[in-house]
Amino acid sequence: MRILMIGAGRDVRGGVSSVVNSYYEAGLADKVDLTYLPTMEDGSKLHKLIVAAKAYARFGSLLKKCDILHVHMSVDASFYRKAAFIRRAHKAGKKIVIHMHGSTFDSFYLERCNEKQKANVREIFNMADRVIALSQDWKKFIDEEIYGIRSDRSADIGVTQSTESKSRVIVIYNSVNIPAPYEKDYTNRNMLFLGLLGHRKGTYDLIEVLPALLNKYPDVHMYFGGDGERQQAEALCREKGISDRVTFLGWVRGADKEKYLKDCSIYVLPTYHEGMPMSVLEAMAYGLVVDSTYVGGIPHIIRDGENGLLQEAGDTDALSANLDRLLADADLRKTLGTKAAAFIRQDFDIAKNLEKLFSLYNELI
Repeated sequence: MRILMIGAGRDVRGGVSSVVNSYYEAGLADKVDLTYLPTMEDGSKLHKLIVAAKAYARFGSLLKKCDILHVHMSVDASFYRKAAFIRRAHKAGKKIVIHMHGSTFDSFYLERCNEKQKANVREIFNMADRVIALSQDWKKFIDEEIYGIRSDRSADIGVTQSTESKSRVIVIYNSVNIPAPYEKDYTNRNMLFLGLLGHRKGTYDLIEVLPALLNKYPDVHMYFGGDGERQQAEALCREKGISDRVTFLGWVRGADKEKYLKDCSIYVLPTYHEGMPMSVLEAMAYGLVVDSTYVGGIPHIIRDGENGLLQEAGDTDALSANLDRLLADADLRKTLGTKAAAFIRQDFDIAKNLEKLFSLYNELI
């Protein structure tokens, strides 16, 4: 079975590269004949254009040798870039899997696309033999808005069998490599954020509530890992007089990321838009208690009060109250963090996820 996979370069900072790298680490290349073609790398617009052009030039010869094209797609430039590859593969009669990662795909399609562009999106998705969604909510959106399949739902039944059988969209949650067992220290109050710094991830909401929490709990330290609007975030921390209690790490990966996942007890992601954030899954796998929001696939993995805490995006009062609750109670941190780790081990182990993907490939061949 020969799989040609395209997407962001494996060194690019973001969720797609994390997913692809987890596939490699879990041994997907040992199960299938896997070729990965990066179509985007970090850098200037010119550099990105050159990378895309080189990838497209190589694509023809690689396409001839593959059975399935697996496309990791996001929104905006990522969609339009991948559309060219999908059209070419469709014309060549290849099986196509679209793996939709875009956390703002709904606003991209409904708000940023005109009618002609929406028709183009639908055309591209209709070239796919299967679409992988990161949550049931995203599956429902793609089924209804892109494919025009209306799902009949009740409070307890969910999607009817007839609707499900018509759908080409399947849900495969993001998943992670489970870390080796270690002793988590829940007595510390270190808090961690990982991701693109800026409004969409709720960075400024978090900074807004930090001064009161840091004043109340003198031993708290906040670590921000990520790039994006770092200068703006650092300036806001200076303005609020909390710079000595906040550390900006830059983009962390590998052993450095593992260190902070082990050394912190609370993970905070007050995000506004998500698919299924890898950072939340990783934090839970390491036993951190997570506070996040009711967006994307997050409510499918965090059950408020059972294995983490949730609030509505933008509700800084609830964010502050949740963090206060966690900082005040080491036993609560341990209870929720331990349950989070157990949940990830059971349902989001990359080895199990890989079997679902392998079954999908077999179904298409």
